Amino acid sequence: MKNKKVLIFILLIIVAAGIGVGAYFMTSKGNDKKETKNEPSKTAKAEENIEEQEPNEEVTYLEFPDKSEEERQILERYSNNNDYKVIPISGSKFSGYLVAVYEPERMHVAVTSKMGYDGEYVDKMVSDNNALLGINAGGFADADFNGDGGTPAGLTIARNKMVVSEKYTNNRGGVVGFNAQDKLVLKNLDSNSVVSEGMRDCVSFAPYLIVDGQAQTMTGSGAFGPSGRTARSVIGQREDGIVLLLCVDGDRTKGEGATLPEMIEIMQKYGAVNASDLDGGTSCQLVVGDKMINDPTSLNGEHRSRPVATAFVLDADDSNNGDSSAVK
Repeated sequence: MKNKKVLIFILLIIVAAGIGVGAYFMTSKGNDKKETKNEPSKTAKAEENIEEQEPNEEVTYLEFPDKSEEERQILERYSNNNDYKVIPISGSKFSGYLVAVYEPERMHVAVTSKMGYDGEYVDKMVSDNNALLGINAGGFADADFNGDGGTPAGLTIARNKMVVSEKYTNNRGGVVGFNAQDKLVLKNLDSNSVVSEGMRDCVSFAPYLIVDGQAQTMTGSGAFGPSGRTARSVIGQREDGIVLLLCVDGDRTKGEGATLPEMIEIMQKYGAVNASDLDGGTSCQLVVGDKMINDPTSLNGEHRSRPVATAFVLDADDSNNGDSSAVK
């Protein structure tokens, strides 16, 4: 009887010990769970790491989600480039680039340093003018058809200096350039009225594509007529002052390139209220930094450009953060 009581007592001690151990582990697990809830999740840690990374060049610091695709492309700037933005352009038979320049006061005309003798490639004019980029501008006198590009055709002013005072004779166009208020002016002016108009930089060319928001009627024939396809360069300006430089490639031997109506359509989509055609074909050169980013062809289909007389260039400034790496 005594032994039986001892056995029962021992069993009670074992049961009590088991209950105590179980309670301990339950409490320990509960504490572990509480501590886990206070720790950041793997997703939260990943998000913190992403936020700490430097933004890449595709990140913009201005966003306009309620705008059209073309409007967003113009207004949303790269975080590492407040000077300009390069936008790829393509059509059924052409490809090229549109450049938005955000400060029109920094746009100027550059002229070949071999004035009267030889033209220069646009990259040389960009380099000589400490510019960020440039596009070929007006035509040039070519009496012997040797394409030397040494003398600008028509009224030409570069940084308030009259370079050529002879009026452009083509009645479809005239002066293309910027006045003292940094507005792109498209007018048929002579050497007197170009001064009274306050033109600081201009070349002469035709045809005008958009004038005061109105698309112009195109006439003519051949490759440079309204239905002809060729490589083309265009300059335009939006109502907000942003300058648009458009350059598309095309091989005439293959029937490739853009028509004038197609160029008008592109410029209208991107908001141009004034736009003019510039010299085209083999003259087409769009240079960003020290690189020509388009691919011009000659009359026989060779992939090359040629010396020209003038170019529109974007000057660098003290706060320049232009970055040609924005061009892929």
